[in-house]
Amino acid sequence: MTWINRLRLALGVLGVIVLTFGLALVFNHRQNQVASYQAEVAADTFNVGADHSGTVIKQAVEAGDTVTKGQLLFEVQSLQLKEDLANGLEVQDTPVYKVDAKRGVIAYFAVADGRVEALNAQKGNSVPGGGSLATIYGGDRFILADFHLTPRDYARVVPGAPARVTLANDQVISANVEHVAVASSADGAVATLRLDSKELLSLGKSTLAEPGAPLIVTVELADSGPLAPITDAVNDLLQQVGLR
Repeated sequence: MTWINRLRLALGVLGVIVLTFGLALVFNHRQNQVASYQAEVAADTFNVGADHSGTVIKQAVEAGDTVTKGQLLFEVQSLQLKEDLANGLEVQDTPVYKVDAKRGVIAYFAVADGRVEALNAQKGNSVPGGGSLATIYGGDRFILADFHLTPRDYARVVPGAPARVTLANDQVISANVEHVAVASSADGAVATLRLDSKELLSLGKSTLAEPGAPLIVTVELADSGPLAPITDAVNDLLQQVGLR
């Protein structure tokens, strides 16, 4: 064998090794990621509840309105409250409501900045004690994403893990896992991840960042070693064929 042929053989072997190593790295990278089957923008929900039954005499907001903390939402006139006050009931004002004892009127205020998602009562309506006047999406927006995870992968999802979030217009932003929860469903165990994203908040009032906007979330799993994904794949195959 000539030196040229030996060199060609060596280069061929080296090329196979490099290609195999590269494919192993790609496989490893893909095995260290998991994509959501359902994800959306979410926000904390606040229910504006009527403490006493009565009639809505003032409605200061409509569904879809943006409100600020402390903004007046409703005034409810309550004969029940007026009677209770006359019988010695003491009611202290709070950031949520203020009472006009002489008129028997309770004024309700927003407890956080947000948007009126549902209007459950309007001016002239009667509301029962404990009934809902409105629902407000408030506070900072975050991401809720659902995943079908194997027990092995569930153990590899850790708080703080980075994630890639694809918006409805294919724009990609970054996020981090804040909390992991798991629940059973008809399709097996479902892991629900809450993620925070500064880039999501920077979108402001964009419809892409409104609560309920659909997303695709890909989370990075904790790497358990460069050859772990290959070992896991072999073990999974052995389990499927009944050899483990």
